[in-house]
Amino acid sequence: MSVFYQPSAELLQALGFVQFRSPPRQMRYSRPSACGQETVVLYEDDEITLLEVVDGQMLYSFQGRVASEAEFRVLLRQVNWSAEPPEPGSC
Repeated sequence: MSVFYQPSAELLQALGFVQFRSPPRQMRYSRPSACGQETVVLYEDDEITLLEVVDGQMLYSFQGRVASEAEFRVLLRQVNWSAEPPEPGSC
């Protein structure tokens, strides 16, 4: 049996994401980006989707599974999202 990782609500909140209402069997977290909005969707089957809206256009970034928090942070950097908590007073 494979074990996959999903970031906790506390980690996502520390990274500046806010939880939003979502359909059953998933949890959505979003935060503003320089040109739009970044969204992480967590599914019950441990799958993760990263979506970004830039200038009104939906960009698909990633859909799949990760094995650890370190891999999740690398994934954020690969899609050019901040993998660190926001600076105080920044967006």
